[in-house]
Amino acid sequence: MQNIMSSLTKRQRYWLQHIHACEADGKNLSEYAATHGIAVQALYAGRSILVKKGVLPAVRPARFQRVQVLDAHPDSQWRIGLPNGVSIAFVGDVDSGSLASILNVAATLE
Repeated sequence: MQNIMSSLTKRQRYWLQHIHACEADGKNLSEYAATHGIAVQALYAGRSILVKKGVLPAVRPARFQRVQVLDAHPDSQWRIGLPNGVSIAFVGDVDSGSLASILNVAATLE
């Protein structure tokens, strides 16, 4: 790891410090960037370069478990929180295809 660290530019080490701080804070990159006045696009770009260099692991897509809702009331209120910090909320029925599409798109956001 030391060999990889010595090959990083000053800017890459800067982004690595921010990414580690973000992880320590338990925030997603968007929240962290907003809190610290950093352009979120720059933070993502820095992370992308560090992933390509092998310094950071590649981000894995979120894994979902199949669920089944029994006896849902038509006026049911739903709120789904994803590990990437995205929340989805709606009222009433939703078909499984639409919900799957929404969750797949939301899982790619950060």
